[in-house]
Amino acid sequence: MSPRIGSEPRTFEAGGRPFVLRRDGAGVMHAEAGDDLGLAAAWGFAHAHDRALQLLVTRIVGQGRLCELLDDSPASLEIDLFMRRGLFAAASAEEAASLPVRARSLTEAYAAGVNARLARGRPWELRLLRVPAEPWTPADTLLTLRLMTFVGLAQAQSDAEVAILQALRAGVDRGKLARLFRPHLDGLDDALLEAIRSLRHVPALVPGLPALPTLRASNNVAVAGGRSASGAALYASDPHLEVNCLPAIWYEVVGTLPGGDFRTGVTVPGVPGLVMGRTRALAAGFTYGFADTIDLVIEEVRDGRFRRGERWLALRQRRETVRRKKGPPRELVVFETDAGVLETPDGVARVEDGLWIARAWTGRREGGAASLEAILDLWAAPDVDRGADAAARVALSASWLLAGRDGRIAAQQSGLLPRRRRAPGLLPLRGWEAGDLWDGTLSPPSLARAAGSAEGVLVTANDEGHGAWKPVGITLCMGSDRADRLRELAGAKAAAGGGLSAADLGAMQADLVSGQARRLLSALEPYLPDLPAVRELRAWDRRYDAASKGAVLFERLYAALCEELFGAGLLGRDAWRALRDTTLVHAFFFRLFDDLLAREEGEEWFGAEGKAAFVSRVARRALAGADPSALLPWGASRRVFLRHLLFGGKLPPVFGFDRGPFEVVGGRATVAQGQLLSLAGRERTICPSWRFVTDLATDVAETALPGGPSDRRFSRWYATDLARWLAFDRKTLKP
Repeated sequence: MSPRIGSEPRTFEAGGRPFVLRRDGAGVMHAEAGDDLGLAAAWGFAHAHDRALQLLVTRIVGQGRLCELLDDSPASLEIDLFMRRGLFAAASAEEAASLPVRARSLTEAYAAGVNARLARGRPWELRLLRVPAEPWTPADTLLTLRLMTFVGLAQAQSDAEVAILQALRAGVDRGKLARLFRPHLDGLDDALLEAIRSLRHVPALVPGLPALPTLRASNNVAVAGGRSASGAALYASDPHLEVNCLPAIWYEVVGTLPGGDFRTGVTVPGVPGLVMGRTRALAAGFTYGFADTIDLVIEEVRDGRFRRGERWLALRQRRETVRRKKGPPRELVVFETDAGVLETPDGVARVEDGLWIARAWTGRREGGAASLEAILDLWAAPDVDRGADAAARVALSASWLLAGRDGRIAAQQSGLLPRRRRAPGLLPLRGWEAGDLWDGTLSPPSLARAAGSAEGVLVTANDEGHGAWKPVGITLCMGSDRADRLRELAGAKAAAGGGLSAADLGAMQADLVSGQARRLLSALEPYLPDLPAVRELRAWDRRYDAASKGAVLFERLYAALCEELFGAGLLGRDAWRALRDTTLVHAFFFRLFDDLLAREEGEEWFGAEGKAAFVSRVARRALAGADPSALLPWGASRRVFLRHLLFGGKLPPVFGFDRGPFEVVGGRATVAQGQLLSLAGRERTICPSWRFVTDLATDVAETALPGGPSDRRFSRWYATDLARWLAFDRKTLKP
């Protein structure tokens, strides 16, 4: 029988480890245990109690078993084939077989907790669909970590490299393409271009992945004690990811250990331990670091072998079977070199002689064990120095900020970064060239660290660094709009006198001023024609709030300029729309396109008419018929639903599985992100997925989630935090 967990403490046991669970008034699960392994068992039990559907569906997606167990559709088959080709589950099983003692103990304690709860009952949705009961294993935790590291993160770099490969094969102007991505195409010569055009197969983009909300952009702020009103350090985090899915990706917890230490923050179902949050000694969290962990490698294949200099080595082969509910099984053969998995068409049982692409990724075979042990050490660290040492060992490319109870702050880069023999770029490597392939990975001590800062504030927001903080290995990043704005807001508070408070950091998280709109309108304003819509733009405060009409007009103008300059003028309109609508390239790396639009002046881009006439012509075409008084404002034009993980959009609203519609504020370059994307036929709403603010002078954290603790539609905790999150409000968590 399923246990009821309420405000009164209840004692459970899993794998020989006892723990106590209870809920606070917001439904957040609190646990008490003897050590972090006991808490891992408790979180496994809690995840299986509140988020079993999310936990198990994520595993099904990662294993490539959607067609077998849930939905035998063409879209699901595409996902299954991608997962099988990427060997996500196979590599996780291999890594699990050789886990070191500490990582194994952590995953086994967590699995014991999951299985203890699943033994009492599984989600009715999976029983209805006749999904067989299978125990959770350490390999499943490693699979979840591998998916977190790749989906939406390393994937973005891969999308950029694949898009460039496709553009070069299509004959796009080399000079313009190199200028757009400068200096990352500097190594393009005729020999490499000929190899690219001789490829037997072009890699595919990553398909849309249900049940796996993907990180896009995030903000972190740490304030040293000398700049805070309390005299202790402050920390705030708001990771941005896909939020239009229920349940929320994060699961909040508060754990207490003997002696009064605690663990408050968010976990991910499938992973033991905090991902971001705080203890008594420190607070820590990360933004995606954009260090380049992926490359495409051109492999020369002959008679089932691949070339390394003058040697020819045998391709490794693995056979995978995708079982289907409605159709016959789908067989595929996965081919590997020592660099990565070959990209081959569906149904290929033998690799023909010629040039092929392999996708090389540092997380393909390793990283999970180091990340698990780092989780243990980070949240047991007594200070920011020891915490930064631990964070550096996490395999995910991240920019961590840490704030200590002693008032100190630090920034630390993490990631399993390749040790390249040449500078990172966006062009494919040649596997037979000795100087091209990687030479292992960088050691954690070689990654970037910054201890404090001259102004007492550290910020990371998916940018390439600031001051002494210069992470290594970054090829592309999101630019500095949000980071610059956060530093501007912190500086304005200092200029007004008084120290910063947790409330100030919470207010910063709600900021809706667009650095992109400021920058582009400043550069283009002299060329804009005198129209009612342009007059509205000139008077606009650059805020993407719900009532804004300037935001609507700016987006209309921006879309038209990009389509004309990069579609008609570079890739072709259809190719531009495909890049915009099916990849992460523009969504992530829009600053590349913006900088060229704002700074470029010559005929190469704007033709004989010149930039002034070009901007005026496109603006007139885009805005001449726009009546500002008749426009729907920004919020009303962007109303979205939060859809249930399995039944989203399939049942009438009265059943309550979906919630909404809600107005989405913010834009791609505001501190509070608000992007609505349609990628590969799937709608994605990118917003702050968790808001977290804390003052280390106290044990309190203030948080909000776009959802609730439970994925059970008929639970009272299904969407309890949603109204608070929409209002930019926060609740209090404390041990």
